[in-house]
Amino acid sequence: MLFEHSEEGDTPCLGIFQGEVLRFPKEAMHDDKGEKLKVPHMGWNNVHQAMGHPLWAGIEDGSRFYYVHSYFVQPTTPDNVAGFSHYPFPFTSAVASGNIFAVQFHPEKSAQAGLTLLGNFITWDPFNARQSACDMAGTCA
Repeated sequence: MLFEHSEEGDTPCLGIFQGEVLRFPKEAMHDDKGEKLKVPHMGWNNVHQAMGHPLWAGIEDGSRFYYVHSYFVQPTTPDNVAGFSHYPFPFTSAVASGNIFAVQFHPEKSAQAGLTLLGNFITWDPFNARQSACDMAGTCA
């Protein structure tokens, strides 16, 4: 919904982020051994942090989160990509800008990493100067 267009139902969306929502292409859905990968993508997958952000505080880069999805976002530019995963190719799994932080995975089903993310969200003040500087510097210590 946050991007400009979705292949799901050929739907115009809100356009808050530039780019589109695409379905995982059948022809690309195989692993390194040639085994077919299922769509929807269901299960645990690593999330690699692409930018520092207060919501990543206390979460190791590459932590595993739980997914159930058949579509992924394709941003026009990497400027707002906060995280990415692989299935079987890299795809954006988190985007952030200003007071928006959106994820493709289910934090509520993602054990400790998900609980940490939700806890960070509850205490996050996107208008706090220190947190904004943290975001821009790419570090959140």
